[in-house]
Amino acid sequence: MIPQNNNSGGLLKLLVATQNVPLVCEWVREVLQKEPIEMTRHLAEESLIEIYFNSLIEAEIAQKILPPELPIQTAETKEYKEQDWTTFWQHHFKTLEIGQTLRIVPEWEKAPKDERINIIINPGLSFGTGGHFTTKFCLEALEEAFRTLHPKSMIDAGTGSGILSIAAAKQGIPQINAFDYDSVCIDQCNHNAIRNGVEGKINFFQANVLESDWATEPADLVCANILTSVLLEAAPLIKRAAKKRILLSGIREIEADAVADTFIQLGCREISRDGDGHWCGLVIDV
Repeated sequence: MIPQNNNSGGLLKLLVATQNVPLVCEWVREVLQKEPIEMTRHLAEESLIEIYFNSLIEAEIAQKILPPELPIQTAETKEYKEQDWTTFWQHHFKTLEIGQTLRIVPEWEKAPKDERINIIINPGLSFGTGGHFTTKFCLEALEEAFRTLHPKSMIDAGTGSGILSIAAAKQGIPQINAFDYDSVCIDQCNHNAIRNGVEGKINFFQANVLESDWATEPADLVCANILTSVLLEAAPLIKRAAKKRILLSGIREIEADAVADTFIQLGCREISRDGDGHWCGLVIDV
């Protein structure tokens, strides 16, 4: 989590082959309990992963415990100040129109006033700005589901910055439950809900998608923007939680068939898929 004062923090930068990003990011989440920031250019063979810590010594300790079998090409640490993080997002996160009705607006930019729905986001260290293909896919698929299925309820598994749930609330879905395993994400989600005037309309809570407590009350629509390995393991729970449609992303294109087949074997039907050469998303009907 970014320090909320002028103290310095620590940054661990990992250079990895793009095909190995999911494996490395999964290790970071499981072992370091941090949300990695991935930066991959379109069709690039190498990717940069950044992990932020409260202090430089924490970043240096994390570097030392990187297992030799983890496919990392280079690893380096550096000190950063809170302003460095703000500058990073102001450079990389811009206003973006998505689909027919949505627009993602960074908190530090002025939201245009027209017929589009403005979703104002400060990402903090949480995943989800609309710039990454996986988030963009989910937002477009959510817009389509709202238009054609008229869902009355939604579950957002792995909510990150809360962007999908906020988009759902602003489109008019009345009952939304959203969770993430990271308590920092939940704090950021609640702040983003306030920024968008939808506080109290979304139930944000901390949970693990691999545990069954979140899936006790099914919803018309389930969104899960999570890595493939987790999707495969959580598939029965995700299917059980969905009444009408499931939106899946966080999937490498080479893994899409395996994910689709898993849900088909559970009795689901693939409606559509889309990808950008690296990442893929699936629309599944129950």
